[in-house]
Amino acid sequence: MMGTAIGTIIMAAVLTTYIMCVRGFTAISNYWEIHTYGRYSIDRFAGDMRGVSSITSFATNGPLVVVIPTVFDSSGNATSTKTVTYTYTAKALKRTDSTVGIANTIATNVYSLSFKLYDRVGNATTLASDAKAIQLELYLRKNMGSQKQTEDYLSARMDMRNKP
Repeated sequence: MMGTAIGTIIMAAVLTTYIMCVRGFTAISNYWEIHTYGRYSIDRFAGDMRGVSSITSFATNGPLVVVIPTVFDSSGNATSTKTVTYTYTAKALKRTDSTVGIANTIATNVYSLSFKLYDRVGNATTLASDAKAIQLELYLRKNMGSQKQTEDYLSARMDMRNKP
């Protein structure tokens, strides 16, 4: 009887330790996942925004539609362009390139997103024609069941080099 009691206590301790380790590994895995998606989406966004020549459509929570030159003549003038659209729907950030026409999901588990425009001197603006820089703020969250488990916040402000 004494052996059974000691064995039960040891098994309870081992099981508790196992459950705590699994929860910890799951939390690390979730953070890695959302941070990887977030970094990838920020990198894609930065690459596109550096080449923007004009903003076609802008809303704080998306969509954001920009024009990017793809071919230049010998004088440096754009002879061909593409349109890139960023949309936020159903907890996902999607990027659509007009040359491909397919919306690719570049981030999941997004619970909030905002775009902000800035003029040449760094003041916030809402006019696409006055904008020289654009910022993406991305909030990501992974839930376990009904509880928030892991959150991440990423932000990047990029100058649009081809925009006059």
